[in-house]
Amino acid sequence: MIVNMLKYSINSIQIIKSIATYLVCLSTYGAFSQSAEKQIIQIEKMEYGYNANIVEATNGFAPNYNFRVILATDDAIAEKMKQSILSAINARWNAVALNPQLKLRQIDNLFNSSNFKTKLRNRKNGSWHLFFQIIDNGPYPITDKKKNVFSNVFDTGPLFESLDNAPYHMRFKALIVDGNNESVIFSNEMMVEMQRSLVPDGKILLRKIPALTESFLQAFDKAVQIFFSSTPQKELKLEVTPACLFLDVDKTLEKVQKLNFVAKNDSLIEQLQLKQEWIIQKTKIRKTKRVNNFGNNLFNTSLTLLSSLETDKIRAIRYLAKFGFMDVNDNVSYFCEIPFIEETREGKERELTRDSNGNKSYNTYLKGQSSTNRFIDPKQISYLIRGKDTIGHFKIIIGNSIDSKNHFSQSWDGKNESSISKIPEFWNNSSSEQNGTTPYILEGELYKIPFVIENSKAGNQTDLEINGQEMTTLKIYNKKPVFGLLYSTPTDEKVFNILMMLSTLRFNSIL
Repeated sequence: MIVNMLKYSINSIQIIKSIATYLVCLSTYGAFSQSAEKQIIQIEKMEYGYNANIVEATNGFAPNYNFRVILATDDAIAEKMKQSILSAINARWNAVALNPQLKLRQIDNLFNSSNFKTKLRNRKNGSWHLFFQIIDNGPYPITDKKKNVFSNVFDTGPLFESLDNAPYHMRFKALIVDGNNESVIFSNEMMVEMQRSLVPDGKILLRKIPALTESFLQAFDKAVQIFFSSTPQKELKLEVTPACLFLDVDKTLEKVQKLNFVAKNDSLIEQLQLKQEWIIQKTKIRKTKRVNNFGNNLFNTSLTLLSSLETDKIRAIRYLAKFGFMDVNDNVSYFCEIPFIEETREGKERELTRDSNGNKSYNTYLKGQSSTNRFIDPKQISYLIRGKDTIGHFKIIIGNSIDSKNHFSQSWDGKNESSISKIPEFWNNSSSEQNGTTPYILEGELYKIPFVIENSKAGNQTDLEINGQEMTTLKIYNKKPVFGLLYSTPTDEKVFNILMMLSTLRFNSIL
């Protein structure tokens, strides 16, 4: 009995081993068979070309360029984009891609976007060869027309600040050829527009990046899947989530109160929690007198005549800019006048001519090209007037202080705080003289109480300090306050209210 049971047990074990061996062989064969069925694709080119330049201002005839954020330059983001491309290729052809390196290349302003070289140098039988190119031109449409040097200088295009609602333009191009005979397996070109959805009310758009990183990656993944599909498209429009500046809050501050503002029209502003309402008056500029530059102009003219060097004719005029606001609650008006100088320079050259006898003569003439700059004297004192009474004074300094309080380290979608993520400071909106975001500092006294108002370098934050104590931070969007933080209860509510209203005036608009 026991012997029979042992034999039965041994037979069962042998049967189980046989089945297990068969399954292992079957799975190995299946894996080998599946691998063998995959199409081999040699990556000849996988290129991401981008134009990072943006026009933020114009200085005379030439544009002032800055750089937008190219998400693909981040290694982690580039890797995800590459995996999206490989996934799309595999989904279409069940393929294994060899040498899948996504190479980035910056394109200058003279770039001809039709440059897509697909010359196959080393054919491999049994393999396909892929040429793939992405052109990222940001908010500027993609054309095949190559610019010349002169059009690049004089045709600056719209300022970057005016393109908040413009789509981000990309173009995909691909060619797959058979390594056996170079016959075309796949060829496609697709224009992609990534359109930001509306920025939520009261939020500040981060202009330099096309969208929140995750939203951009999702849109890119969808685009390449459609591009390499069996029914590829020629044009594709996708909606992406804009990235907004998130106001950092110091967690150690216990009594921080959030402030919300409503701009009822171009000039009327209401602060909800503090129940303040004021009207920003239209800035008025008047000429005071011309600055005497006789000595400089005489020296420049003499230098041009004697040395033939090009010099400038200088014309400078003094102005006063009147800024004001009206406290609706008290029905009282306030104003101050900011003096500034406007200087115009026009180039001069000496021209040599000869008469019929060969005698030389020289003429100095203006070239017609001029540049204009405005300056504020940081030592000049301006006075704040309430009705007819002088209640304060201040100096205005252009630029940031050494210890500027810039809270620019996070972004979000403007709605859900789970979308908050850290960002480099470079991602923030830039300062620019043309778009009115030149940083400045007001230092002075109101009713003999010292104060500092600092408008930050990104033009979207104003910090108010009273009597050496940091009081509030205001966030600015479209030149108006939209929300802020009140760090502590003001000891003098009257002084605080006046200074908060004064903080909303755009003193940099005259520069």
